[in-house]
Amino acid sequence: MIRLDSIFEPLPRKLKRSDSLYFSFYYQPQGNGHVPAPGDSLVLEFLAPNESIVNIIPPDTVINGNDTLINPGDTIVLESWHQVWSSPGMSLQKFHNKYNKWFRQVVVPVNDSIRYYSDKFRFRFRNYASLADPIVPDWQSNGDQWNVDYVYLNINRGIYDTLHRDVAFARRAPNMLSRYTSMPYNQYREGFINAMRDTLTMLITNLDGEDYNSSYRYEVSRDFGEPFYEYNGGNYAVLPFVTAGYVDHQPFSRPPVNFVFPIGTQEKVFFTTTHILNTQANIGRKQNDTVRHVQVFANYLSYDDGSAEAGYGLTPSGAKMAMKFKLNRPDSLIGVNMYFNQTLKQGNIKSFYLNVWNDYFGQPGELIYSRYGYDPQYSDSLNTFILYKTDSVIHISHGNFPNLIFYVGFEQTTPENLNIGFDKNNDASAYVFWNTYNGPWNNSLYAGAPMIRPVLGKEKVVGLNEQSETAQLRIFPNPATDDWVVVELPETGRFANPFIRFYSADGRLMLEKPYTRENNIGHLPSGLYMVMVGDLNHESRFTGKLMKR
Repeated sequence: MIRLDSIFEPLPRKLKRSDSLYFSFYYQPQGNGHVPAPGDSLVLEFLAPNESIVNIIPPDTVINGNDTLINPGDTIVLESWHQVWSSPGMSLQKFHNKYNKWFRQVVVPVNDSIRYYSDKFRFRFRNYASLADPIVPDWQSNGDQWNVDYVYLNINRGIYDTLHRDVAFARRAPNMLSRYTSMPYNQYREGFINAMRDTLTMLITNLDGEDYNSSYRYEVSRDFGEPFYEYNGGNYAVLPFVTAGYVDHQPFSRPPVNFVFPIGTQEKVFFTTTHILNTQANIGRKQNDTVRHVQVFANYLSYDDGSAEAGYGLTPSGAKMAMKFKLNRPDSLIGVNMYFNQTLKQGNIKSFYLNVWNDYFGQPGELIYSRYGYDPQYSDSLNTFILYKTDSVIHISHGNFPNLIFYVGFEQTTPENLNIGFDKNNDASAYVFWNTYNGPWNNSLYAGAPMIRPVLGKEKVVGLNEQSETAQLRIFPNPATDDWVVVELPETGRFANPFIRFYSADGRLMLEKPYTRENNIGHLPSGLYMVMVGDLNHESRFTGKLMKR
């Protein structure tokens, strides 16, 4: 509830119509989702708490869904909702053609003091929607989507009060990896230099009509700890969006990625990148000056961000779909995480083949694994993946999988759409292939990422607080003040042709050579190092930390 009965600053008093109370918001049909049909609508309603009716209807009448015993002459106070605005459904492109903008702001006066000026005032948006497809059950899901943003209710406003004193991020924080949204930590370790983006794309806007001197930076931390890397984009006068559009100042709009995530041995780890804007415009309105991206290294590969804006599927029976993945080192495939959209009356619950192919000149090649009997399954929670295990471990090695490229996907046994979750914020269409009637493989025509994630390695990802092998590597003196350190393997840790590697705190390989007990580090600068002893394939057996002063 919202108190519209009083104003408390600078002195408490009753709210009046002369206080010029207005309600505003931005809206957009479709967005990345399904197009609202022309006969559907988005509606804004205000609650009038003070409206009441006198009972003139017979007793034992159903009111608000309940059998209620009422007496003649009783006054019944009902919730009375009033429609104050609505928009018919349309596509996003038609919306842009009509208004010449991707988001439209609506300003609604709240001047009916008798109805709305109460301490129990409320508002709500309602979506009058039709099914995505009125005939085909497997498409009856995720219908008529709208985006609503920047809802603002305040006094001393007017119908032309469309500017907001806010310098803000206009898009979610970008992913730091160049190809995948998530990957196993050991795969990242093997090719971490090429795994990172060179630059980021940031959308920053000034919603006011004045310039504001602003600063931008981002910082990176691990497991919610202190930042280990910070980028500073300096200061810049951000011009109003209405005249200049999004910020095109390169240190703000295209910040570089001059770091790598630190190398470790955990199976699951989180890194958080926090993007921060500072400006006088944001005093009192801080919600939009910080965005975060959490980079997860776990036991799967993914192109999606974990959120389905749409559904993806094929027809007819026998149609095949495959997603392309590439490893940096050999590994074992133990299953596939998949997310399916729920549909009306479970119209997409149809059995399919789970398939794995190797590569043939950039397309799915030989069928390495195929098993029938998998069905779309749902969780009680939205965007929760289900693990479809293979009945045997599939070793992704150079033998059966040239260049460590493999494809995972399915073959349909019915013409119904399986309705796999489809992330439209990340475009993986270059890695998505489809095939019908055993014809040639084709790239997907739709920008986005089906929510299919191959699961690698062990069956269960261990937690963040696991006891690792770090303590098994003895390094002394530590901290090191001289040019030489001793790195001792445990008695049970001997193996053929060991190599020793020193990584800096920002993940750079500073020294690599055949393992020796005594090591000259005189040329290394002062700082914290991760020391790893492993084999020629960079598979780490033992690790430890060294501080050089």
